[in-house]
Amino acid sequence: MLDTGLWIILGFLFLGAISAFLVGYTIFLRQARVEAESRRLAVEKNLAEAKEMADRMVKQALQEAKELAARENRDFDRTQREKSNELQKAEKRIQKREEGMDKREQQLGDREKELQDKVDKLGRDEKRVVEAMQIAESVLNESRSKLETVAMLSRDQAREELMKSMQDDARKSVASEVKTIEEEARRTADDRARSIISTSIQRLANEFVSDATVSVITLPSDDMKGRIIGREGRNIRAIEQATGVDLIIDDTPEAVIISCFNPMRREIAKTSIERLIADGRIHPARIDEIVHKVQNEFEQLVREAGERAAFEAGVQGLHSELIMALGRLKYRTTGQQSVLQHSIETAQIAGILASELDLNSKLAKRAGLLHDIGRSLDEDVEGNHATAGAQLAQRLGEIPEVVEVIQKHHTEHLHGTNPITVIVQTANQLSSSRPGARKEFLERSIERLRDMEKTVNGFAEVDHAFVIRSGREIRAMVSPNVMDDEALTILVRQVARRIRSDANHQGQVKVTMVRETRVTQVAK
Repeated sequence: MLDTGLWIILGFLFLGAISAFLVGYTIFLRQARVEAESRRLAVEKNLAEAKEMADRMVKQALQEAKELAARENRDFDRTQREKSNELQKAEKRIQKREEGMDKREQQLGDREKELQDKVDKLGRDEKRVVEAMQIAESVLNESRSKLETVAMLSRDQAREELMKSMQDDARKSVASEVKTIEEEARRTADDRARSIISTSIQRLANEFVSDATVSVITLPSDDMKGRIIGREGRNIRAIEQATGVDLIIDDTPEAVIISCFNPMRREIAKTSIERLIADGRIHPARIDEIVHKVQNEFEQLVREAGERAAFEAGVQGLHSELIMALGRLKYRTTGQQSVLQHSIETAQIAGILASELDLNSKLAKRAGLLHDIGRSLDEDVEGNHATAGAQLAQRLGEIPEVVEVIQKHHTEHLHGTNPITVIVQTANQLSSSRPGARKEFLERSIERLRDMEKTVNGFAEVDHAFVIRSGREIRAMVSPNVMDDEALTILVRQVARRIRSDANHQGQVKVTMVRETRVTQVAK
């Protein structure tokens, strides 16, 4: 009985275990299906998100590609515009050069026509001379026959008398003609001088401007030109506006040209650009900063140069504006001679001359140092440098004697003026005319003076010749027994022509002939 009940219990337990197993298995299967479904939903969600992210990435890539293409197109268009502007500038420069060549060709044509007219005139003059010689020969034959008949002279004697008479008549006639031509030349000298000066300015203006108004900056590479120009030219405009110069960037390799008539502005611009190139940061703000800094440094350098010049010349008590004006003369030149150094030399020479003449040497030095102060003023000041300098000195309280020296240091007639004015003018000429002072070397100058003396001494009628005023004047001595006044007039013109054609002189050379008579008696 017990065993049967136990088996029944065991059977129920077994059935319960099987039922529990089946229930648990069913629950497990249901949970597995739920988890599988949730995983499937998660996978689908991840796939949707991945697809959405991929779409976004594709859209973003396309947008960036479009923006990159647009940016490249803009850069390409800007580069094309810059190249087009450079080509237009190059075409303008070429056009200007062609116009300059056309003008020169026209001038050469006018010059050739003028020379041809002169040749024709010389031909006509030669024809008249031949005709005059024929007439003179007929007159000579007629006079010879009359002399032989009337004077009872031999042929040789008659020839000698006739030749002497004809030479005297010809000399007087030529001298009279020369005087007439000279008087006519004096009457037309002003018009002719203006014409010559205008022609000279047209021929030499380009060389002068290139020599006196242009500075060249060497670049490390041609790529630096683009950085100096900047985007759409903003850097070059900032440099030109800040310094007041013109920058010329052409096809010259690794070089930039600075053009300006004011040498201080040109020097400030050159120093500023060199510092910008060394610094590497080139943009408008940095340009203004560097230019302002260089300008302040230059003002200090100008002040120090003026103070040093006053110290070397031994001049004290100058106004601060005069000190600054003297300093600016350091950047002014005349004939490639520094105006500041020339002013110091003039002051020192004037002081020596005044001491030798027992005059006020301090006043002479002060006037000599300030005589060219007007050259430091800007281009907008009216009048020549002497008048402008005198007005500046008078405004700053300089004494009348110094003002008079500045006003009249180029005046030719100084009768009745202060002796200091004459001394400063003499010192000015000595400083500017000394050999080697302006655009030539000492050996070349001495050789030129020797050639001039040799040329004049080559004339048989000249006893002695002396070159004075550094080659600006020649004085020659002739004997009165050799020639008279009419012959002297012809000789001085021949010497002047020979000097003009043979000697390597610069500017005008004044030729003076002295017909000297010396009488000596020894008292015993």
